[in-house]
Amino acid sequence: MRKFRNGLILFATVFIIVHLVFIDYTNLGWSENSGNFLGIFSMVLLIISMVYSNRYEKKIRE
Repeated sequence: MRKFRNGLILFATVFIIVHLVFIDYTNLGWSENSGNFLGIFSMVLLIISMVYSNRYEKKIRE
């Protein structure tokens, strides 16, 4: 299960990079970039949850 979580972390990181490429940097308003901002925010939350899940599993094993 840990490999799956690490794979999700890698996928989310790549997804964040892709969204950072597609942001319209000339107009950083919400109306132009709402999808990119929400995608980045959701992937950051996914990374945080997977890291804490890995830590919890490690704590249970010890």
